[in-house]
Amino acid sequence: MENAKESPYQIIVIGAGAGGLVVAIGAAKAGKKVLLIENGNYGGDCTNFGCIPSKSTIAAAKMAHSLRESSQLGIAMQSKSLSGDNALERTRQIIASIRAHETPEILNGHGVNTLTGLASFIDAHTLSVVKPNGTTTRVKGENIVIATGSHPKIPEIKGIDTVPVLTNETIFDLSEVPKKLAVIGGGPIGCELAQAYHRLGADVTIIHHHENLLNKEVKKAQKVIETTFKNEGIELFLGFHPLFLANDGSNIAITLQQMNNHKKSTLTASHVLVSAGRQPNIANLNLDKVGIKYSDRGILVDAYGRTNLKNIWAVGDVAGRALFTHLAENEARAVLTSLLMPGFLKKKLDRKQPIPRVTYTDPEVASLGLNQEEAEKKYGKRRTAVYTVPFSEVDRAITTGRTEGFVQIVTKKWSSKILGATIVAPPAGEMLMEISTAMYCKLPLRKLASIIHPYPTYSLAIRKAADQWLTATIIPALKKIVGK
Repeated sequence: MENAKESPYQIIVIGAGAGGLVVAIGAAKAGKKVLLIENGNYGGDCTNFGCIPSKSTIAAAKMAHSLRESSQLGIAMQSKSLSGDNALERTRQIIASIRAHETPEILNGHGVNTLTGLASFIDAHTLSVVKPNGTTTRVKGENIVIATGSHPKIPEIKGIDTVPVLTNETIFDLSEVPKKLAVIGGGPIGCELAQAYHRLGADVTIIHHHENLLNKEVKKAQKVIETTFKNEGIELFLGFHPLFLANDGSNIAITLQQMNNHKKSTLTASHVLVSAGRQPNIANLNLDKVGIKYSDRGILVDAYGRTNLKNIWAVGDVAGRALFTHLAENEARAVLTSLLMPGFLKKKLDRKQPIPRVTYTDPEVASLGLNQEEAEKKYGKRRTAVYTVPFSEVDRAITTGRTEGFVQIVTKKWSSKILGATIVAPPAGEMLMEISTAMYCKLPLRKLASIIHPYPTYSLAIRKAADQWLTATIIPALKKIVGK
């Protein structure tokens, strides 16, 4: 049951995604009079179109792949024929089950008033909200938090508006695994979904204008993923740009052009998934009306998450820093603290702590902080050290048959202060937290060598990297000093 009749509210939150829910529920528990406005499904992108559906689909795809590849572990299967259609239904069921915990009724039980509709600013304290039935209401708030998230960016490709392309907001509605899926974009979302749908039975092609997949990651990580994809049968068109799309009978024809020599190619697909970045959801907010400053990347905020209007705040994707659910929640916690505490106790956004990122391919790619190139540029090559441990040297990886990845940790050379890390492994996302925690607590890498790591685990690769500070940096330096 929605309740938005009483006003003004102490806090109005626009957007019921990860960041918005943190502020709204937290403020309500603190006794504040809160209104949460959402135009779509409560739970935001992560619940409905992002983390939850993608990771549910990835889990099913990983199981399908394990069954097909079981012979590598000495398991003989009579048939390798699998159908992934039921896995898509399972994903929708999981979305529905999690969404059921974020309904207006549940939120009302937490003390949060809710209003479903499209909000836009009238002035710095007043919003106009168009409800689904077309009626309009006005609400007032002392403080307003914008947490409207982002949406898929549709690139300017000739003919793209004439064919039925998919995005992460629509692909999970499919009842059957596509026969032939072309993925435009080789970033994290494109790579995750390409591998997942291929493992569920689709013939998959990735078209990416960069020369490597996951172009924000280190080359070594890119090569592992590209090799994995090729070995699994995913076709890669790297360094290609789609020129135009057209209907070709029951399929979609895609004309490509190679970036370096302008040669053209054509391929067909039953479905096309566009994964070419995201844009902040600001178009309908009427920001110009009240003079809120913004750019193409999102709303501009200060060190506390406030816009140039001091009673209006912005968190998460719409603020344009980095498009991660965990960052949206972190920013929301800081803004919530500032809203609840007296002015002198306001909490700044944590912009010094490196933001961890994980791409949930198999193997996963997890990283944070500076890579080797960035560290050497900032501190100089002689003042930095990089320690790399391949999983071919880690017993747990050998026993599971998954030795294709590595751990790479970037440090200041003599102190072993951790500057960043990249991990490529099946549990890379979980492993990254040891490094992230060490960096947050200012523990140098050498200290991790003294922590007892259970044997055999993937995390022993981190201890092995820590051992290298002594064996590869300190001992050789001592030998030079003593002349041996």
